[in-house]
Amino acid sequence: MKVLIVDDEKHVRDAIKLLMDWSGLGVDTVLEAADGASAIALIETERPQIVYTDMMMPNMDGISLLRWIKENAPACKTIVISGHDDFDYVRGAVKYGGMDYLLKPIDAEQLRDITEKALRNWNDEERERLEAQMRSMRFNSLRPVYYDKLLSNLIGEPGSYYAEKASFAQEFPELAVGVPCRVSLIAIDTLHGNLRDKFATHTDLMLFSLTNICNELLEPNGRVPRQGIAFRFWNNRHPIVLLHWGAPERSGQMLEAINGGLSRTFHTRVEFGLGGVHPFPAGVKDSYAEADAALRQRNLLKRSSWVHAFDPKAVPHPAEMHMSDFEEKVRLAIRSASKEKIEEAVQSWIGEVRGKDIVTMEHLELWRHEFQVLKSRWVKDFFPGDDADMRLPLETAVLPIPLNERGELSLDLWREEMTASLVRLAELVRKVTQQENHLIYEIARYLQSRVDQDISVQEVAAHFYLSREYVSRRFKQEFGETISDFLLRHRMERAKTLLLNPALKIMQIAHMTGYEDEKYFSKVFKKAFGQSPAEYRKKQTGDA
Repeated sequence: MKVLIVDDEKHVRDAIKLLMDWSGLGVDTVLEAADGASAIALIETERPQIVYTDMMMPNMDGISLLRWIKENAPACKTIVISGHDDFDYVRGAVKYGGMDYLLKPIDAEQLRDITEKALRNWNDEERERLEAQMRSMRFNSLRPVYYDKLLSNLIGEPGSYYAEKASFAQEFPELAVGVPCRVSLIAIDTLHGNLRDKFATHTDLMLFSLTNICNELLEPNGRVPRQGIAFRFWNNRHPIVLLHWGAPERSGQMLEAINGGLSRTFHTRVEFGLGGVHPFPAGVKDSYAEADAALRQRNLLKRSSWVHAFDPKAVPHPAEMHMSDFEEKVRLAIRSASKEKIEEAVQSWIGEVRGKDIVTMEHLELWRHEFQVLKSRWVKDFFPGDDADMRLPLETAVLPIPLNERGELSLDLWREEMTASLVRLAELVRKVTQQENHLIYEIARYLQSRVDQDISVQEVAAHFYLSREYVSRRFKQEFGETISDFLLRHRMERAKTLLLNPALKIMQIAHMTGYEDEKYFSKVFKKAFGQSPAEYRKKQTGDA
């Protein structure tokens, strides 16, 4: 803590220094000045908490100094020490915030008491200042979030304005019922690769930076009235929304200016969708929908402008082709596991798209959705079962639009993306088919080694940690017969071999082929071969 003693008489300054136990008061620096002008220089650089000043001084007197302190360093506490008991001086000291007016010669006890009081007051006020600063910081940190919520609600439900009318009047006095406004949206889906690369995985930081740059131009620090505000709308499609007012007919020019700022900062530009002008607040939702439609209908193959304004007279462009038209060709290519066949099938699709003059966001989203649906269908065909969807290769749910260096849709990159996805699926089909075939033959060997046991399909499935339905289905697909028929055939073939040994009784052979009941064994054998086990033995061995 610092104090400053201002007096043109050195012995007075020395006396004040000697009368006080500064360290006991928490004061570590005692400064001196011989006049008001010198004092001001020290206050500006050292910022003392307490100033003791005389009234009669050369260059600048005490009244002038007190006036300067009140205007330029109001937190500073001032104590007057003067040899003149003059009413004008006392009145000046009170007028400009002096805490007390002490007369020379100085009374040590009075000086100590008023100094302690001044320090207490300064500490109390400093604590209040810090608390106010913390409150302000907390409020300022939450303010953008508050704005986001307040304004985002208008998009979903414009009537929410009336419940928050007082807040809008305080935060956005320009916005009143009926004021013309319009909405614009940043096309996040076609952001230039340079911008995405700059922020890498820090998407929130990128959105924060874009929002701030927009607001710097929409709120020009008092030079001209604020023309709108950019805010975060927690929507995956359009996370940044701009609400324009004041001169909404010039919003397109403002968006061009914002792009100029983005170009200077990030060396890239963004695309905007711009809705029509509507009355506030009811029209905010409509203008948002129009801005969204403008972006969804823009031609991704060739950019005509950075700002896409909604045109109610624009002719829609329905999708005239669908991925299902190429389904069989692609499915067969996957089954072949040939990369060349897959590339050929994908190229046939891309070739059709390349022949189109216009590809909109709606087209691309539809085709990508159809592609995912078809892949799910193919997986169910290739891997019948309840867990078929789990077989799909793990891929990003929302893939970025493949763009060229100009920020337009790249059909070559899209072809590579589709080909890579299908090659991964084909490879999975190949591997799983190999694994499953190997497993089915393991099951067959397992059954052959246990023809002498009464074993059920459920027991086989449990042994291999598979479902009964899956084992039954795959076994039938691979061998063309059920497990029961497979076991019966191998048991009967074994029985025929054993019957050639006259030393073995029919009952023993029945047990050795998995039958506990000799009569049931004989019945099954006769049904399979048209003769009983005894008749078969007699015929094969020639025994009478």
